[in-house]
Parts: sequence; C-alpha cells; structure tokens
Amino acid sequence: MLSFRMQIWQNQIIRTMKAELICILERFPELKQLILSQYERSEEFQALCLDYFLCLRSLNNSEANLRKSKERFEEYEELKRILETKALQYINRDKIQQSI
Repeated sequence: MLSFRMQIWQNQIIRTMKAELICILERFPELKQLILSQYERSEEFQALCLDYFLCLRSLNNSEANLRKSKERFEEYEELKRILETKALQYINRDKIQQSI
C-alpha cells in the first residue's frame, strides 16, 4: 500500500506530467506505480524516459515523412507510365505516317 505522502506526490505528478512520463506510462500502464516511483527517485530513469519520448517522436516524424515520400514516389511512377505511354503514342504515330 502506498503511503499517504506518496499518493499525494503521485497525484501531483500526474496532474503536471511531462510528455516523456506519459509516453512510458502509456507503453506500460500495468507498471504505473513502479514507473512513478522510479521517476520520482531516479534522474537516470527520467533521462531514459526522455530518450524514449524523443525516440518515439523521431519515429513518428520519420513514418510520416516516409508515407509522404512513398506517395510522392508512387505519383512519379504513375507520371512516368503516363509519359512513356504518350511517348510511345507519338513514336507509333510517326512510325505509321512514315510507312504510308
């Protein structure tokens, strides 16, 4: 059972939680009490939580950029196919006219 002082502290930290703490709690909700306890006692754990948050943020940004890049790549692939088709139409039309 948590001491009254610990419960008050945990309620205060939950109200003013930092993003890095929220991220680690969302990842491991079943370990909430242990996480809050470690976060209170250990600057090293706080740094680890911050690193985790920054890693997640970078992954999310990279994923969004990759999606945009993939969409752009697919659009260029489609444009390439269209241009190749049009080029072949011109070439074949010219070829037909030369044979007449």
